[in-house]
Amino acid sequence: MIYDINDHPLPAFLIDETLTILSQSENAAKAFSIHSSFLDLVDFDSRDKAVRMLSPSQDEVELELVMNTVQSPYSLFQVFAKWSSGVGQIVCIRQDDRIEKLSTMLQKQRERLADTNFDLLDKKEELEAALLKIKKLSSPFLPISNNMGIIPLFGELEKELFLVNELNLLQILNNGKYERVILDFSGIGEIENSGVLPLLSFCSMLEVTGVSVVLCGLKPNHVLQLMKYDFELNQNFEVTVSLKDAVDYYLKQSFM
Repeated sequence: MIYDINDHPLPAFLIDETLTILSQSENAAKAFSIHSSFLDLVDFDSRDKAVRMLSPSQDEVELELVMNTVQSPYSLFQVFAKWSSGVGQIVCIRQDDRIEKLSTMLQKQRERLADTNFDLLDKKEELEAALLKIKKLSSPFLPISNNMGIIPLFGELEKELFLVNELNLLQILNNGKYERVILDFSGIGEIENSGVLPLLSFCSMLEVTGVSVVLCGLKPNHVLQLMKYDFELNQNFEVTVSLKDAVDYYLKQSFM
């Protein structure tokens, strides 16, 4: 029995087992023009799929095919097929609108991700600014007499600690005509590899400007880390156990 699909609201076809078009709706003729075989409407790369899936053995099947329309050689269609008595009924629903919607959604998602990246960048800059402030507060200078001051160190002893504070501390010490500065390691957790040479460089610059360096509050792990870099404590620096001992000793010396 051959069905009349001429007035079908969608592009529709009746085909036989060889995919020869037996009849088609007016909408099918407008969308695809007139062809003898359904395969002529299918893009070359989709034809194997069409032959495999559009078979009476499948009974009912739903698949997507790229098809050649009058308006576009590459249009995506959702294809529904049903077989009865060796005749296949095929209905084609264009999916280009769906792709466009998905593309729009993807673009919006990209825009949201871009906005998120800008937000993350702003947060990163805020965090870096906050860390910079913390570094500046991690080695303040505390004067305890006309010629002596303390630099209490906090956190991890690393390269950035000196990069941020070195110039400011040298200016303070030079302008104040200080003769001795106590570096207090009591607040230092770990001495990073990157911090050892900058520490030695900082101490050497103090010595050049006439400021004697006293190290106090060193823990065993600090000493071991410094010794890996031939940091000769006893030869180059005065060392005391605690900040209190250092302050008491050198204040008494200054009044003698």
